[in-house]
Amino acid sequence: MATLFDVRNLEVKYHTRAGVITAVRDISFDVQDGEILGIVGESGCGKSTVASAMMRLLPPNGRISRGQILFKGRDLCTMREDELRTLRGSEISVIFQDPMTGLNPVFDVQSQMLDVLRAHTRGQTTPSLRQRALQMLERVGIPDAAERIHYYPHQFSGGMRQRILIAMALMSHPAVLIADEPTSALDVTLEAQILELIRGLRAELGTAIIYISHDLGVIAQLCDRVVVMYAGQIVEKGDCAAIFRDPRHPYTRALLAAHPSHRHNVERLAAIPGRVPDLTALPAGCRFADRCEYAEPLCHAQEPGYVLSDGRQVLCHAGIVERIAGTQVAKAGTPVEAGPLVLAQPQVADVLVATEGLQTYFRDRVGMIAALRHQLPAAVRAVDGVNIHIHRGDSVGLVGESGSGKTTLGKTILRLVNSTNGRILFDGQDITHLDDGSMRPLRSRMQMIFQDPYSSLSPRMKVSSLLIEPFQIQGIRVDPREKVSELLAMVGLADEQADKYPHELSGGQARRVGVARALALRPEFLVADEPTSGLDVSVAASILNLLKDLREKLGLTYLIISHSLNIIGFVSNRMGVMYLGRLVEFGPTAEIYEHPAHPYTEALLAAISEPDPQMRDSQGRRVLLQGEIPSPKNPPPGCPFHPRCQYARPDCARQRPELTAIGPDHLVACFYPLCLGTR
Repeated sequence: MATLFDVRNLEVKYHTRAGVITAVRDISFDVQDGEILGIVGESGCGKSTVASAMMRLLPPNGRISRGQILFKGRDLCTMREDELRTLRGSEISVIFQDPMTGLNPVFDVQSQMLDVLRAHTRGQTTPSLRQRALQMLERVGIPDAAERIHYYPHQFSGGMRQRILIAMALMSHPAVLIADEPTSALDVTLEAQILELIRGLRAELGTAIIYISHDLGVIAQLCDRVVVMYAGQIVEKGDCAAIFRDPRHPYTRALLAAHPSHRHNVERLAAIPGRVPDLTALPAGCRFADRCEYAEPLCHAQEPGYVLSDGRQVLCHAGIVERIAGTQVAKAGTPVEAGPLVLAQPQVADVLVATEGLQTYFRDRVGMIAALRHQLPAAVRAVDGVNIHIHRGDSVGLVGESGSGKTTLGKTILRLVNSTNGRILFDGQDITHLDDGSMRPLRSRMQMIFQDPYSSLSPRMKVSSLLIEPFQIQGIRVDPREKVSELLAMVGLADEQADKYPHELSGGQARRVGVARALALRPEFLVADEPTSGLDVSVAASILNLLKDLREKLGLTYLIISHSLNIIGFVSNRMGVMYLGRLVEFGPTAEIYEHPAHPYTEALLAAISEPDPQMRDSQGRRVLLQGEIPSPKNPPPGCPFHPRCQYARPDCARQRPELTAIGPDHLVACFYPLCLGTR
């Protein structure tokens, strides 16, 4: 195969208020024609900086200070700007992380696609260019492309916007496509569709792809070779299957060990201690030494060089590489002994939280013309008749795609959102219509960890003030210094963090402060909304371990909301699957993972990308869920899942199935449950 990209000793520096920062150093790798190269690492390791440098799209304060970036033998570092403009889009294209900011909101899709084609095509008429744009939209799976090409970005879902960006990037048939976290903002089902699309386009067009991600599962299922980055350096690179089978650098091993998986039944995840070092104050010796379980005195004193091991380059001292070669990656500290599944039979008196026929509808906005015609706003059925019982001490997981109603259900249970119909019971008391005064004493018993810690923590308050505020609201007198220290210690933070503002905290630290604030009044019930969203795998592992530890120590009852089935499999003993505002399956987590009864649950499990390249063939044969979740303003008749269900029968479109028991504590809303062999 021909070499398309050859990056040699690349060094990129940024000029900041804190001084000159070397973001990446001594980066060398190549990209072969038609291959998929993965670049993986935690946030701040330099992945996106490398991609920006390869496109010569660094911000104004960034510059390439050393090295070469050869594309088909030509050095991009010495090219003129007009030459680079010709190259970008025609030979090298990029898909950015956020599909909404990658498209201009004031122009329709056709205008934006034609602009790209006109920039790289000469001598073709507008109708012929429009036909090319339509063909590419159809190729990436946009339904009714002839009509929807006139839509604006806001009229598409996140998955469809990402498909449009892929279509725009590939219209000129580039030799190389750089994909920077293209699925990080998508649900697992949409992610699986996009990955399948990328595989198909690589096979069809022969495009080489540089795929940047922090998700080891995606990298394992997609890439031919892998580059692992840490603190601005490449620490390991080589064949994908070899690296995942037998990682030779301690950091690669630590990333794999921290990855949760429903296939590995463990008590704790092996979280990586500490954090990526500050590039303005790098430690002496190896940059990973302070976090490395294999570190020796030499590691703290001398910077390692590259060692060739089993055909791979590893940035580590030779003795350590030899010591860990061939040893199995420890998935966690304590494996759980496998045994027969015993289903608990909770008593009714143990129920702490319950909903009965709970509905939460929102009224959609009405435009000016519709208002003049006296049209009533449509009802958005965010939660549509949910019955759920959460027993004291339970950890209940809630999964489903975006728009399925998970977060709204959690907020409605806590009375942060008013319900439309139904009942909410907390410890036997009907709290559905309690006024604010009556609810206040109950607030200390039920709390929420919000998805975005930075938006839920006041930027004007220090951590100490944020942790004391719940006591002030409830009129409880405490010793502020002692209580803040106690709460910080509970979530594994040092006392020094008390004097910081939220923006001075890392993502993991901010999340821990959010947990500490939620636990300040010692609640009995906690709703955790996407508790690891946006976090690196090592930080996420520490948060998940923390939630498990606090549940055992404080006897908490959890409702944990997540789109990741691997996370739900680790933290919950019972789980519910939501689709279009309704529960479609509910029961013991282990049983649902082993024997999913609803076709939607089966599709969610099939879409999981496991960090094991050996599963690539089996995952390539999986039946992926097609399409996207319908609008809750106009749900389909009958079973809401039937338009996307591969098993649907005529009666599924006429009648709506209700949750029905198919086993002890196992309920499913399906006329033909999979586990009963009715298909």
